[in-house]
Amino acid sequence: MKRTHLPTLPEEEQRSPTGKYRSFCKNISVALGNWRRPGDGGESHPFDVQIRRIPAGAAICPYHSHATQWEMFHVISGSGTVRVNGELHPIAASDVFLHRPHTPHQTTNTGSDDLLVFIITNNPETDIFHYPDSNKWGLRPHGKYFRITEVDYFDGEDVVATSPAHQATVPPLPPTSAFKKVNLAELPWEPWQSPKGKFRATGKEISVALGAVWNADIHHGGHPFDLEYAKIPAGHSGCPYHSHATQSELFVILAGAGTVRAGDQTLTVTAGDVILHPPGEAHQLINSGTEELVYLLVADNPPADYWYYPDSNKWGIRSPRKIFRPQEVDYWEGEE
Repeated sequence: MKRTHLPTLPEEEQRSPTGKYRSFCKNISVALGNWRRPGDGGESHPFDVQIRRIPAGAAICPYHSHATQWEMFHVISGSGTVRVNGELHPIAASDVFLHRPHTPHQTTNTGSDDLLVFIITNNPETDIFHYPDSNKWGLRPHGKYFRITEVDYFDGEDVVATSPAHQATVPPLPPTSAFKKVNLAELPWEPWQSPKGKFRATGKEISVALGAVWNADIHHGGHPFDLEYAKIPAGHSGCPYHSHATQSELFVILAGAGTVRAGDQTLTVTAGDVILHPPGEAHQLINSGTEELVYLLVADNPPADYWYYPDSNKWGIRSPRKIFRPQEVDYWEGEE
């Protein structure tokens, strides 16, 4: 388990030479050990989470698209516009929206106060960027930015080039979907509880509201990460003590107080705390306070996962969804 506290995280200013693009970043994932860039000595988390504060009149970055990166924005406060596929869409507090790969986008603060946004991305080691306004391209991880001069595949490979180089403008890949946003205040609360009521919570499935197929991986309609807004009543837990084989889970505590049980550790959490549970770490969030415990949950969406429940010695698999206690057998049992 790794922990950080939002109020204590430093803000790092990122600014273009003229200040047209300017924001202040609290990189939550870096504080929890995620690498800033491949090879810098950090870990590789399956998603990256940060809070950006954008001053009035500024944009986070130029209008651009990604080949492999997904980005989800949750507006905490302020107002602005999102430019997507050449169209402008207003955004305000509690709005949540998603940018898929190959969809050009840009977020700008058009209000008079700071625009504060919570950003989640998948964390691809390799990506290609395109900037339609300037017709530039970029590469991750090399950090190269360039304009393309199209050449023949064998240009420079033979003793005599097979065709002369020529100038060409390479169009960006087409967008894959229209812009869609939801407002948290308008999403219904969905309650769930165990038969005897020991485990109780109420949630809003944000990723599902933005079009993700529930309990499906990215190849079957899911998103590369899942975002959920939830609250637990006093004296209850949202789910039993459990671990995941491949899934990472990050909890951002928004209100209330609780207890996190993780491995052989137990600690108290309050608003502003962020907790990351890597695969293999058994964990449970309990509302040990007197008010509702409210949190955001960010989880990656691995194609295969299974769970273990140490308190009851149960196991579970995701698809098809089965909960069981194993009865050990020989590998060849029932085959011959």
